[in-house]
Amino acid sequence: MLKCITFEGDASSLNALMGYFEKLDKALADVHKVLHKEQANQPIFVKEGSKIIRVPREDILYLEGYGDYVKIHRTTGKPLLSQMSLKRFESSLSGRDFCRVHRSYIVAISQINYIERKRIRIGNELIPISDSYLPVLMEHLALHK
Repeated sequence: MLKCITFEGDASSLNALMGYFEKLDKALADVHKVLHKEQANQPIFVKEGSKIIRVPREDILYLEGYGDYVKIHRTTGKPLLSQMSLKRFESSLSGRDFCRVHRSYIVAISQINYIERKRIRIGNELIPISDSYLPVLMEHLALHK
């Protein structure tokens, strides 16, 4: 026996399904926002020698990679040298607060004084921006070419 399906019935079912997906999408966006906010407030723990040091995210100026080591330049105190790769550090800094701008550098967006001629000024330091990371930086700054 064949069942006759009308277009009106299909459209209303499709509309109901679309409404459900929109609610689900909004709920997932809200969860993502809460998780990102919690992570942004979490300090980073770094091992330097035999010590484990708590570094608040807002104290980080930029990170400089040296092979399997990362030099953490801070707003206060001398830089820290930690035995961790820059790639691993980058994954722990996920979010909009930090951006990789070079094979050897990750910068704190809030610490940038200015950008000129593919270089970033943070404090007294000039940090290079490589061609491959320039589009990522522009996306972070919401400046599309």
